[in-house]
Amino acid sequence: MRYDDAHQTSVFTGNVVVTKGTLVLRAATVDVRQAPDGYQYATAIAAPGQLATFQQQLDSAPGQPSQTMDGAAQRIEYDGKTDVVTFRGQAMLSRLVDGKLTDRSQGNVIAYNQITDVFTVEGGAQGATATNPGGRVRVMLSPQATVASPSAPTSPPALKVTPKMGTQP
Repeated sequence: MRYDDAHQTSVFTGNVVVTKGTLVLRAATVDVRQAPDGYQYATAIAAPGQLATFQQQLDSAPGQPSQTMDGAAQRIEYDGKTDVVTFRGQAMLSRLVDGKLTDRSQGNVIAYNQITDVFTVEGGAQGATATNPGGRVRVMLSPQATVASPSAPTSPPALKVTPKMGTQP
Protein backbone atom coordinates (compact mmCIF):
# COMPACT_ATOMS: atom_id res chain seq x y z
CA MET A 1 0.00 0.00 0.00
CA ARG A 2 1.20 3.48 -0.85
CA TYR A 3 -0.46 6.43 0.93
CA ASP A 4 -0.05 10.07 -0.13
CA ASP A 5 -1.39 12.33 2.63
CA ALA A 6 -0.98 15.56 0.64
CA HIS A 7 -3.14 14.26 -2.22
CA GLN A 8 -5.38 12.02 -0.06
CA THR A 9 -4.72 8.95 -2.21
CA SER A 10 -4.00 5.34 -1.39
CA VAL A 11 -2.86 2.71 -3.88
CA PHE A 12 -3.27 -0.92 -2.84
CA THR A 13 -1.62 -3.71 -4.81
CA GLY A 14 -1.79 -7.49 -4.58
CA ASN A 15 -4.88 -9.46 -3.64
CA VAL A 16 -6.85 -6.33 -2.64
CA VAL A 17 -10.21 -6.36 -0.84
CA VAL A 18 -11.84 -2.98 -0.15
CA THR A 19 -14.95 -2.84 2.05
CA LYS A 20 -17.25 0.15 2.62
CA GLY A 21 -20.42 -0.87 4.44
CA THR A 22 -21.88 -3.74 2.41
CA LEU A 23 -19.88 -2.78 -0.70
CA VAL A 24 -16.90 -5.07 -1.41
CA LEU A 25 -14.38 -4.55 -4.25
CA ARG A 26 -11.78 -7.20 -5.10
CA ALA A 27 -8.95 -6.57 -7.56
CA ALA A 28 -5.22 -6.74 -8.21
CA THR A 29 -4.89 -2.96 -7.76
CA VAL A 30 -7.23 -0.44 -6.14
CA ASP A 31 -6.61 3.31 -6.18
CA VAL A 32 -8.67 5.19 -3.58
CA ARG A 33 -8.82 8.96 -3.26
CA GLN A 34 -10.75 11.32 -1.07
CA ALA A 35 -11.83 14.68 -2.45
CA PRO A 36 -11.68 17.84 -0.32
CA ASP A 37 -15.49 17.64 0.09
CA GLY A 38 -15.07 14.24 1.80
CA TYR A 39 -16.40 11.98 -0.96
CA GLN A 40 -14.40 8.90 -1.85
CA TYR A 41 -13.59 7.52 -5.29
CA ALA A 42 -12.05 4.15 -6.12
CA THR A 43 -10.71 2.51 -9.26
CA ALA A 44 -10.22 -1.26 -9.15
CA ILE A 45 -8.12 -2.90 -11.86
CA ALA A 46 -8.00 -6.64 -12.47
CA ALA A 47 -4.85 -8.69 -12.96
CA PRO A 48 -4.18 -9.62 -16.61
CA GLY A 49 -6.59 -12.33 -17.75
CA GLN A 50 -8.85 -11.85 -14.72
CA LEU A 51 -11.73 -9.61 -13.67
CA ALA A 52 -12.13 -7.27 -10.71
CA THR A 53 -15.32 -7.95 -8.74
CA PHE A 54 -17.95 -5.89 -6.95
CA GLN A 55 -20.63 -6.99 -4.52
CA GLN A 56 -23.19 -5.01 -2.55
CA GLN A 57 -26.10 -6.06 -0.36
CA LEU A 58 -29.12 -3.86 -1.12
CA ASP A 59 -31.45 -2.51 1.55
CA SER A 60 -34.62 -4.58 1.95
CA ALA A 61 -37.77 -3.90 3.92
CA PRO A 62 -38.45 -6.30 6.80
CA GLY A 63 -39.98 -9.52 5.51
CA GLN A 64 -38.81 -8.84 1.94
CA PRO A 65 -36.25 -11.06 0.16
CA SER A 66 -32.60 -10.02 0.39
CA GLN A 67 -31.08 -8.61 -2.79
CA THR A 68 -27.44 -8.50 -3.81
CA MET A 69 -25.77 -6.87 -6.80
CA ASP A 70 -22.70 -8.74 -8.12
CA GLY A 71 -20.50 -7.30 -10.84
CA ALA A 72 -17.23 -7.97 -12.61
CA ALA A 73 -15.07 -6.18 -15.19
CA GLN A 74 -11.49 -5.50 -16.14
CA ARG A 75 -11.86 -2.08 -14.46
CA ILE A 76 -14.43 -0.94 -11.87
CA GLU A 77 -14.85 2.73 -10.95
CA TYR A 78 -16.78 3.81 -7.84
CA ASP A 79 -17.98 7.42 -7.45
CA GLY A 80 -18.94 8.02 -3.82
CA LYS A 81 -20.56 11.39 -4.55
CA THR A 82 -23.05 10.13 -7.14
CA ASP A 83 -23.16 6.49 -5.94
CA VAL A 84 -22.51 5.31 -9.50
CA VAL A 85 -20.41 2.21 -10.16
CA THR A 86 -19.01 1.88 -13.69
CA PHE A 87 -17.78 -1.45 -15.02
CA ARG A 88 -15.43 -1.31 -18.05
CA GLY A 89 -14.21 -4.17 -20.23
CA GLN A 90 -15.99 -7.55 -20.18
CA ALA A 91 -18.53 -5.96 -17.83
CA MET A 92 -21.18 -8.03 -16.10
CA LEU A 93 -23.76 -7.04 -13.48
CA SER A 94 -26.16 -9.48 -11.80
CA ARG A 95 -28.99 -9.13 -9.31
CA LEU A 96 -29.56 -12.00 -6.92
CA VAL A 97 -32.72 -12.30 -4.84
CA ASP A 98 -32.31 -14.62 -1.86
CA GLY A 99 -29.17 -15.93 -3.58
CA LYS A 100 -30.94 -16.79 -6.87
CA LEU A 101 -29.99 -15.08 -10.12
CA THR A 102 -32.86 -12.90 -11.37
CA ASP A 103 -31.25 -10.32 -13.70
CA ARG A 104 -27.95 -10.20 -15.60
CA SER A 105 -26.42 -7.63 -17.95
CA GLN A 106 -23.26 -8.02 -20.02
CA GLY A 107 -21.44 -5.58 -22.29
CA ASN A 108 -18.38 -3.40 -22.66
CA VAL A 109 -19.46 -0.68 -20.20
CA ILE A 110 -22.16 -0.83 -17.52
CA ALA A 111 -22.99 2.22 -15.39
CA TYR A 112 -25.07 1.35 -12.32
CA ASN A 113 -26.67 4.09 -10.21
CA GLN A 114 -27.11 2.65 -6.74
CA ILE A 115 -29.53 5.38 -5.65
CA THR A 116 -32.02 5.10 -8.52
CA ASP A 117 -31.33 1.39 -9.28
CA VAL A 118 -30.94 2.33 -12.96
CA PHE A 119 -28.21 0.92 -15.16
CA THR A 120 -27.06 1.46 -18.73
CA VAL A 121 -25.18 -1.07 -20.83
CA GLU A 122 -22.99 -0.36 -23.88
CA GLY A 123 -21.63 -2.95 -26.27
CA GLY A 124 -18.25 -2.94 -27.97
CA ALA A 125 -15.21 -4.99 -28.85
CA GLN A 126 -13.70 -4.65 -25.36
CA GLY A 127 -16.78 -6.39 -23.97
CA ALA A 128 -16.06 -9.47 -26.07
CA THR A 129 -15.73 -12.83 -24.37
CA ALA A 130 -15.34 -16.39 -25.66
CA THR A 131 -19.13 -16.83 -25.55
CA ASN A 132 -19.81 -13.34 -26.96
CA PRO A 133 -17.03 -12.61 -29.48
CA GLY A 134 -18.83 -9.58 -30.96
CA GLY A 135 -19.17 -7.82 -27.61
CA ARG A 136 -22.94 -7.37 -28.02
CA VAL A 137 -25.04 -6.22 -25.10
CA ARG A 138 -26.78 -9.16 -23.47
CA VAL A 139 -29.45 -8.70 -20.84
CA MET A 140 -31.63 -11.18 -18.97
CA LEU A 141 -34.45 -9.64 -16.92
CA SER A 142 -36.83 -11.74 -14.87
CA PRO A 143 -40.39 -10.51 -14.31
CA GLN A 144 -40.95 -9.05 -10.89
CA ALA A 145 -43.40 -10.93 -8.70
CA THR A 146 -46.66 -9.06 -8.24
CA VAL A 147 -48.65 -9.10 -5.08
CA ALA A 148 -52.43 -9.33 -5.50
CA SER A 149 -54.44 -6.96 -3.36
CA PRO A 150 -56.54 -8.71 -0.72
CA SER A 151 -59.84 -7.36 -2.17
CA ALA A 152 -59.09 -8.50 -5.73
CA PRO A 153 -60.97 -11.65 -6.78
CA THR A 154 -58.77 -14.66 -7.39
CA SER A 155 -60.72 -15.77 -10.46
CA PRO A 156 -63.20 -14.09 -12.80
CA PRO A 157 -66.90 -14.61 -12.14
CA ALA A 158 -68.44 -17.68 -13.76
CA LEU A 159 -70.45 -17.24 -16.96
CA LYS A 160 -74.20 -17.72 -16.69
CA VAL A 161 -76.21 -19.50 -19.35
CA THR A 162 -79.44 -17.75 -20.31
CA PRO A 163 -82.19 -19.03 -22.58
CA LYS A 164 -82.16 -17.83 -26.19
CA MET A 165 -83.63 -14.45 -26.62
CA GLY A 166 -86.71 -14.12 -28.75
CA THR A 167 -88.01 -17.67 -28.33
CA GLN A 168 -91.42 -18.38 -26.92
CA PRO A 169 -92.09 -21.39 -24.71
